[in-house]
Amino acid sequence: MKNLKLLSGIMIFITIFLMGCGGGSSSKNNEYLGELPSIEKKYANQIDKKSKEIEECTDMKDAFKLDKEKKLLKEEKKKAIEEYVASHPLIKDLPFQALPNNKYTINKVVVNKATSGNLNIKFLITINEEIKGKYGSTNKNLFIYFKAVDSEGNYIPNSTTVATNFKSVLLTAGTEYEAFGSWQNKATRNMEDFAKIVEITREEYDKNKRK
Repeated sequence: MKNLKLLSGIMIFITIFLMGCGGGSSSKNNEYLGELPSIEKKYANQIDKKSKEIEECTDMKDAFKLDKEKKLLKEEKKKAIEEYVASHPLIKDLPFQALPNNKYTINKVVVNKATSGNLNIKFLITINEEIKGKYGSTNKNLFIYFKAVDSEGNYIPNSTTVATNFKSVLLTAGTEYEAFGSWQNKATRNMEDFAKIVEITREEYDKNKRK
C-alpha cells in the first residue's frame, strides 16, 4: 500500500511537470504563417506590459531598469523570430480573394520576408489591359489595397494596408508586375487564425486603415 501511494504521488508529479512544459503552451501553428503570430503576440504583450510599467514608474532608477528590460525583450524577440523563420520558412502560397473586373490578374500571393515586427507580402500580377493614370499617361504604379480575415471571415484588426512597387514600370498588357506590402506587429499579433487575404477598394482602405 505504501509503495502504491508513492507510485501515485510520482505519477501526479510527472503529470503536473508535463503540463507545465507543454500542455500550458499558448503557441498556435497557423497553416500559412506557422507560429510567427504567436511569437509576435507573446513578446508584444510582454513589451506592452513593460511600457505601461515604465509610464507608471515614478522612480528614475527603477524606470531605467525597466527600460533596460524592455530593450532586452525586443532583442530577444528579434532573435526568436530570426531563428524561427530560419528553421521554419514561410513558403506556402497565401489564399486570396481578388476584386472582380480588374484590368490585372493576381496570380499568387506569398510571404516575401518576415522579420521582427514586419511581415512583408508579395503579389505576383499580370497586367491584362493597359492601365493609365489621371492624365492619360501609362501609370507607373499599381496599388493593391488589401486586408486579412480569419477562418470565420472576420476582419483581423490593423490588417488593412496597401501593396505597390515604386520601380518605374509601364503598365501595358502582358506586363508581369510585383507589388509589395507589409503588416506590422499590431496586425501580425492578431493572425493566429489567419485564413485569407482579401483585396479591397480604395474607399474601404481609406475607411479602415486605422482599424
